[in-house]
Amino acid sequence: MAKVSVVIPTYNCLDYLPKAIGSVLKQTHQDVELIVIDDNSNDGTSTYLASIHDERIIKLSTLGVGAPQARNLGIEKATGEYIAFLDADDFWFPEKIERQLEFHQRYPDLAMSFTNYEHLTEDYQVIVDCFSYWSQFQDQDEAFINIENPLEFIIENNVIGTSTVMVKADVFSQTDSFNADIKYGEDWELWLRMSESHQIGVLNSVQVGYLMRASSVTQTESLKLRNLQSIETILQRYQNDNQRWNLPTSSFKIAKARILEGYADYYRGLHQNRRAISYSIRSLALAPQKRTLRHLLGDCKSFLMPAL
Repeated sequence: MAKVSVVIPTYNCLDYLPKAIGSVLKQTHQDVELIVIDDNSNDGTSTYLASIHDERIIKLSTLGVGAPQARNLGIEKATGEYIAFLDADDFWFPEKIERQLEFHQRYPDLAMSFTNYEHLTEDYQVIVDCFSYWSQFQDQDEAFINIENPLEFIIENNVIGTSTVMVKADVFSQTDSFNADIKYGEDWELWLRMSESHQIGVLNSVQVGYLMRASSVTQTESLKLRNLQSIETILQRYQNDNQRWNLPTSSFKIAKARILEGYADYYRGLHQNRRAISYSIRSLALAPQKRTLRHLLGDCKSFLMPAL
């Protein structure tokens, strides 16, 4: 079986890092190389890493370069035939690597694969799995799914969790790695670039636990607006060059509806129900979704309650 290089960037994540590392070292597929990049943590991470003695672990340090650039350093150091990514506060189920390798070996042209994942509370209680929440692959019984028109799919659906991804290492000789200049969504942007000229597939089962941390940088209200604007910028690049990619208009409508739903969620968090309602209506007009309608009805109820 092939060697897999696993890249974990970490910054002040000592409460969760041991579980992430343990989930890699306890994989049923044991031919792994684990590259942990400590990005200037000050919570005792360096002491913890120094206490671990396993020949499969490579420990690197950076001075606050951020997760995308830390991952890029891991990619440069990787010697495996495949490269997989894991965030320091996530963890893998035991057969994750074995199942994805089986997928790649069945379909040698597959450049990248991803899996379903569970959203968990900080007490590791299951909230919902990603594919159920976004209504993806629910009607497909196949364990291994090669995605037709992957660029179109990824434009429409931002459902790929970074911690679920495995990539053929030689793909990075043809495609630039993470764009560290992008403020948010650099993972989605990379998956899009890979899908321009490579085959992508999904392992249709839950293989990763994703922790919904209240203190997570990506979850803070103050950054949500900037994050949404960054996603819009990435999408706009493909919309501006659509003649090259020949994507259907419906793909951009679906993607835009998802962004509008994100704006509705942002204003909902600020208790600005009128603005949330406006964005939800615009989202529904572009691409109706039951989830968006439920949120809209809730916003309308909250907006009308003071008047009752």
